[in-house]
Amino acid sequence: MSDGTGGVRDELQGRGESLRQAMRWLGERRRDEPRAPRSKLIDEAGLRFDLAPADVEFLLQHWEAP
Repeated sequence: MSDGTGGVRDELQGRGESLRQAMRWLGERRRDEPRAPRSKLIDEAGLRFDLAPADVEFLLQHWEAP
């Protein structure tokens, strides 16, 4: 996790491309379907991008809809 100096962006740099793609996809989905439940979108992203459980947990803790 981050030490507080670089934030979520620094944490993403240490993770895989799949997580970055999931973050972009989540932003697009939220714009297309603003009322979709956040947890449902994150679960779908986890399946779609074959994310590790730790990456799904990261999204649950850090991803906020635009």
